[in-house]
Amino acid sequence: MRLRSVAGLFPLQLFLLGFALLPAALLVGEAVASSGGASAWWALLGTPLDRAAITDSLVQGALSALFATALGYPVGVLLGRWQFPGRSLAIAFLPVPFLLPSLLVLLGLADLVGPTGLLVGALPGVAWLDSGIPGILLVNVLFNAPIVALLTATGVRNSPAEQEEAAELLGAPPGRVYREVWGPLSLLGAAAGALLTFLFSALSFAAPLIVCGPRCFTIEDRVYFLVQVLAEPHAAALLALWAVTLFAVPTVLYGFLLRSMRRRGGHRRAAPRPLSRGRWRVVPVLAAGGALFGAELLLLGTILYRAVVPASGPVGASWGKLFGASVSSRLGISTGQVLLNTFLFASLAAGIVLLLAIAAGLAYRRAPRAAAATENLLFLPLLVSPVLLAFSLATFWRPLLGGANSVWVLIVVSQATAALPLSVPPVLQALTRLSRPATEAAATLGARPLAAYFDVELPRALRGLGSGALLALAIGLGEFTATYFLYLPRFTTLPVELYLLQGARQFSLLPAVGGLLLVVSLLAFLGVELGGRWIVR
Repeated sequence: MRLRSVAGLFPLQLFLLGFALLPAALLVGEAVASSGGASAWWALLGTPLDRAAITDSLVQGALSALFATALGYPVGVLLGRWQFPGRSLAIAFLPVPFLLPSLLVLLGLADLVGPTGLLVGALPGVAWLDSGIPGILLVNVLFNAPIVALLTATGVRNSPAEQEEAAELLGAPPGRVYREVWGPLSLLGAAAGALLTFLFSALSFAAPLIVCGPRCFTIEDRVYFLVQVLAEPHAAALLALWAVTLFAVPTVLYGFLLRSMRRRGGHRRAAPRPLSRGRWRVVPVLAAGGALFGAELLLLGTILYRAVVPASGPVGASWGKLFGASVSSRLGISTGQVLLNTFLFASLAAGIVLLLAIAAGLAYRRAPRAAAATENLLFLPLLVSPVLLAFSLATFWRPLLGGANSVWVLIVVSQATAALPLSVPPVLQALTRLSRPATEAAATLGARPLAAYFDVELPRALRGLGSGALLALAIGLGEFTATYFLYLPRFTTLPVELYLLQGARQFSLLPAVGGLLLVVSLLAFLGVELGGRWIVR
């Protein structure tokens, strides 16, 4: 294999090893060595609070995956299998809650079912959803059910049209077509979504911290508490090593399922069928779709409504205070600068991710086996605790990059690292589905491989590039855990400002910050989505 064929993988490999693996491995290795070796790591299971954090992570992750899959799978079947008015808009709108900051979703749920929530007056029985395990599960399901649905829909759409047409010509009933043609791929997508939900929920930070408190701490919350409150970084690193041990198999399995979906997909996608309202089998998927989209609209509408009409005080009163001198003096930075930081950091992180994806895509087309091996590294950030990642970056890279002035660089790097596992696969999938004739024709006309890649292949994969950019930008806008650990006042972002104002009990300002954050996220989403469509046309 020529070195030139795999050179595009080097930037991605170096980035992952330099910023995700090496600093964390050094921190964990030092913790193991200074704490007494493997015996100290095993002894953590004897500590009640550490053991409880591990148990809570597994329970919350498993229950969240179960409920998110039960809701997301029928929605994915609806979107992938049937054609109906507004389907494209529904597919574009579906992932919006997942792309929003976790604190924003928590704020929206508090506005709905909290003590002064909009639904509590009409439905007093819903107040229990605002706290404890039910509140955590509700947040996790609203976040992750759209991802289960999208991965399920991807599996359905990737089903081989040739096999389905042949089965129908031979008189196969719908149930058999499902079992033998498009059903297995839909289940692969749902299983991938369930595993991703499990990983995100088991390592959740904001929801257990805010909704339930210490009695529901996940590993991520416990790691943060050990580092920031108890100043026990070695204990935190050992606990984070338990997270790597426990979640390595689900992470590897998630990557395997994604590759299986790509490998088993047909060369020609099955076209969506007209939605038949009279058939009984469509009723469950319509009900699930109505429930999920209704919950999303209610959540977003509540956030926007409370941003304008607070629970107490005159309409719009909090906006003047938000951009006033009192907030600037309290936080050490103005809200306008916070807004600029948020968009700047997320944009830089998205740019890094896209450059890495484009470079890796070249090798993916030229040397697929080597690229598949590197793709396993791509999911490494799912295993590394964001708190541990931030702590290791601060410990290893901050002194090398110039101290406090380099914090913004570390924030951008942490956001890019968090975005890689979700943002690069859409680009690789889009490149995988490209036909060879156009590239071969360019080579016949004398085009070099690099020129053919940029002139022929990438323009046909712009939809995948747009999806990767959207995910990376949205993850950067909403990233809270690592950013909160790293930030200095002059590098504050909107999610961090929201949490700081809540900690300062400035509750009247929270709806305004939430509304501002929602508008920024939606504008970024629409900009990338509409921009991608314009380019494709």
